[in-house]
Amino acid sequence: MSVSKALQFMDKKDLECAICLNRFHQPKTLKCMHTYCLQCIQKWVETHGKMKCPTCGQEHDLTKEDLKKLVSNTMISELLEYVTKIEDQKPTKCSFCDNQPSYHCSTCQLYLCGGNCIKQHKAVPSTKDHPLYTLDIKKQEGNQCPAHCNNTLEFYCTTCNKSACKQCEHIFHCYQKQHEVIPMSTAVDEFNKDANEIVKLAHEIENKLTEKLKILTKDRLQFDSQVKLCRTAIEIHEKKLIKKVQEKSKELISDLDNIYKTNKGNFDSEVNDIDSKMTQLKNLIVSINSIMNKPEKTKTLSSKMKTIKAVKDSVLETDFEQSFQQRNIKPNCIPSMQLDELMNTEGIGKITTADSMTYNVAEDDEQITVTKGQPFVVKVSSPTETNQLVATLLNSSGEESATQMEYQEGKEYKITGRCNVEGNWKMKITVGAAHIKGSPVNIKVETLGLVHTIDNISDYKEHNKTENVTDVILDRDGCILVSSCSKDILKFNQSGSFVARIQVPQDLEIYCMHPTGDGHILFSDELKNCVVMCDYKFQKVRSFGNWMLENPCGLTFNKETRALYVVDRDAHCIYKFNVDHGRYLGTLGSKGNGVGQMLHPTDVALTKEGHVIVADNGNQRIQMFDANDRFMTTLIHSGEEDGELDDHNDEDGDEDGDEDGDEDGDEDDDEDGDEDDDEDDDEDDDSSGTLSASGPCGVNIDFEENILVSSISNGLKLFDKNGVFIKRIDHADDGLECPCGIHAISVRPRRVAVADHIANNIKIFNY
Repeated sequence: MSVSKALQFMDKKDLECAICLNRFHQPKTLKCMHTYCLQCIQKWVETHGKMKCPTCGQEHDLTKEDLKKLVSNTMISELLEYVTKIEDQKPTKCSFCDNQPSYHCSTCQLYLCGGNCIKQHKAVPSTKDHPLYTLDIKKQEGNQCPAHCNNTLEFYCTTCNKSACKQCEHIFHCYQKQHEVIPMSTAVDEFNKDANEIVKLAHEIENKLTEKLKILTKDRLQFDSQVKLCRTAIEIHEKKLIKKVQEKSKELISDLDNIYKTNKGNFDSEVNDIDSKMTQLKNLIVSINSIMNKPEKTKTLSSKMKTIKAVKDSVLETDFEQSFQQRNIKPNCIPSMQLDELMNTEGIGKITTADSMTYNVAEDDEQITVTKGQPFVVKVSSPTETNQLVATLLNSSGEESATQMEYQEGKEYKITGRCNVEGNWKMKITVGAAHIKGSPVNIKVETLGLVHTIDNISDYKEHNKTENVTDVILDRDGCILVSSCSKDILKFNQSGSFVARIQVPQDLEIYCMHPTGDGHILFSDELKNCVVMCDYKFQKVRSFGNWMLENPCGLTFNKETRALYVVDRDAHCIYKFNVDHGRYLGTLGSKGNGVGQMLHPTDVALTKEGHVIVADNGNQRIQMFDANDRFMTTLIHSGEEDGELDDHNDEDGDEDGDEDGDEDGDEDDDEDGDEDDDEDDDEDDDSSGTLSASGPCGVNIDFEENILVSSISNGLKLFDKNGVFIKRIDHADDGLECPCGIHAISVRPRRVAVADHIANNIKIFNY
């Protein structure tokens, strides 16, 4: 077949590469027989490694040598050469008239316009079979006159409903008869404006119908699901009764079927009605689109407008809310509990359409992430208690885990689970055979221990770059804020990615931080030895302890009493201030190793009850004071195995809280204090809950009221709120050197961030 003959059977896109969408350059054919530019194939292989054919999807392993051996598509090359030649030689006029040429006859070597010339060429028997090539023609703006091809339609007579160019004779007659003649552009604009308004209205109605159809489909699914639940309930109840009860159950099934059939017809009728309207609208849109830019079709457009208004009126007349109420019937089976008395009157129960039994998984519990072995609770709303609710916990291997279910009267079920294997789990919650809304619950179980390390903290800073990290807290948007004895506060997400550097406008060297929960943040300032409170824009509001504090470090804040607690390491006590007006409220503790005394305390935290937890670093212990600043107990002692509570604190009834240091209190101090410290330190074991001779560095209360304690020798440990040791969180090879600041940042999964001062990084652990 000749090149010119082949052009008859090809689309212009056949000469375009499917990768670059331009005409082929050095066309090469793959083994799958599809052709692309050589350069496009090379770039694809360099980027993706393998050549995947965009047309058929077949993969080709191509080396540099293979690329050189690819077969050239000579037919396409010759076609391109021919096309380029005739396009370059294309004249400005048709070979027979003044119109723009649209075709090239390879036999006659003539250029023909798309009007009478091409028609005549195809009509003559001797030339009708000549191969023709369609030339690329630049689109001209506006509509072309059908009588004068090179002229643009410029006038529109609204009286005659006709368009014309300057050479059209009938336009002169329209002017003579004083018809209303307007510019064609104005006529097109007005027509398109009206047409677009109609299409817009049609789309609005279509969207409304689509929305209603979604609601209808959802209601239908819920209705069908509830019918299945009722059938199951009836069948379970039926099996427990005698033959006479089975006959009654058939009557109930019949009643249920009647309700189902009746309402099924309602659903089908509404669906069919909506389908009919949507089909009508789509046909209207297609019809209107076909007459775009044709103002002579004004009468047709008016007809379409009447039709669409009729559809609109029928949609608006439909009281969808009322029909929704009629559809929103969910049949329910109410078993007869007084069977002996009611058997002969009501049978085994009755079918009701009252929606009195609904079960929904709480929205926050539909997707859960926890750590291995961490207990979690899934809440299921339920107005009444039932014995049909079943929860099954399964992993991807089919392994089951036990669940516990507790019902809170008139409110909800609390389903407690625990997964001891990492991976993906599902909790299937069913009533009878059907899943409730939100089931199955997807549960991701993460591994314990170190999950992220944020290194090179100094690289993110501009101020005091040589100072190492000192503290870490959780921002109100769930991000981690890091301080390091500078005015720079670094912000990271919980995956360890850097978010922003915040520089407070004041001259500060921020050591510790604490959020107040109302948009303010408290900072202990090493530069001026005070505490500064800033607003959410980090503008200073007020300061505390100027000329009073010697070495402020750890902070905490009581939202109820508005009391700020500041650890002063060199003053060996805790200072209290009112955050609203800065007034000094007093101190907790004094220098020493006795009951309620401290040596170089480092950190402080508050329990839910308002009790003050103090990291007494120099005495290697964790002490607790009540909300009135009275000593309560030593929760964790140095040298005690597994962090057990001091039994003496509970025997005397006053928890060693006497101000004068009673006999029991002195005994405790002697037995557990300085005299035994050396012996206990020698027996330090990382697997126990003891604190090393270095003492606790940081203390924090997590979301479950457990106590997190960090120390240089014993790493990061977890105790319950009574000081009972639970476990060590870090491992020896995690490289935790000096954990000076700690903060619980997540409850699901349980996660804590640690500011490692010596390593100058942030470590994030699952526990």
